[in-house]
Amino acid sequence: MPPHHAQTFTRPPLVDNPDGATIVRKNFLFAGSDYGGERAAAMYTLIGSAKLNGIDPELYLRTVLAQIADHPISHIQDLLPWNLAPSLQTDSSQAA
Repeated sequence: MPPHHAQTFTRPPLVDNPDGATIVRKNFLFAGSDYGGERAAAMYTLIGSAKLNGIDPELYLRTVLAQIADHPISHIQDLLPWNLAPSLQTDSSQAA
């Protein structure tokens, strides 16, 4: 086996977390199933997108979950983090 193959299998793939911690991608193996891993990845994506847009992730998820049932599917893009960011940043600055 060439040396580069051994390094690939012995070194776990790492992802840098903005909070300074390092997450090993193999954590998704413990999600219970492939579907559970996909759901976990979707949640991490939503949380990461909210953080990148300067929104408190908990506030973003609460807002989306409160609105999504009555929201028309043709306008679902209105609930994306970058589209909700202006209203959520205004709401959180008024609450502070």
